[in-house]
Amino acid sequence: VCSSDLSKSNINPRKHWKLLAVAVVVVAGFALALLLTSTRASQAGFVVGCASAALLSRNKRIIIAGILALLPAILLSGFILRDSRKVGFLDSSDNSTTWRMTVYREGLELWTASPRNFLLGVGMDSIQRYSDEWGLFDHGRLPKGHFHSTPLQLAVERGIPALLIWIGFLLVLSRRMFRKCLNLFNESTLTRGLILGLTASLLGFITSGFVHYNLGDSEVATVFYMLMGAGVVLTRDNSK
Repeated sequence: VCSSDLSKSNINPRKHWKLLAVAVVVVAGFALALLLTSTRASQAGFVVGCASAALLSRNKRIIIAGILALLPAILLSGFILRDSRKVGFLDSSDNSTTWRMTVYREGLELWTASPRNFLLGVGMDSIQRYSDEWGLFDHGRLPKGHFHSTPLQLAVERGIPALLIWIGFLLVLSRRMFRKCLNLFNESTLTRGLILGLTASLLGFITSGFVHYNLGDSEVATVFYMLMGAGVVLTRDNSK
């Protein structure tokens, strides 16, 4: 994203364009693979992340290029969804949408069923063990799983303290990233690209987490913590 500013980079211009071409091919391949999965939340997270990185770069050419790239991708996503799953991006008749609405309602009811549940939660993995007793997953008519929302899952299983800690963690990370993004002019091209990319990853993760339990997959959680660890290192104040 930041590679347009060569005046502050030691990269040879010819090598720069080769790297840019490789980056474009990699991102296009990643976007195509994501489109073919028909996972709407992940696609939305990708769009939010890319759009945020383009805007935070504060480069008109990058913003325009981002718009020209994302608009066809969004239209193509809608076409693939209708062709493969016979649904729109926001479709109340879609089974996965009605499934989510069901487990969201059940999760909120379980969370607010008692002061103890609200404050401390019902316990990790308890919804799997006691789902039949609690009538979860439409009384067993839906496959046993989770509540398809990171905030809701944390609230139901671990209560208010854990939810607030998680929100605080994300807010601290976001604040560090945004502050660094607004002060990138004295950084190298590589550092600027990394910061914008990590910020995009954070925002994409948060976006998809509203309708996916991202922490339920150890691979996803591990990659996220690794990327955010890199972000903490790159955004630390070395003057202290």
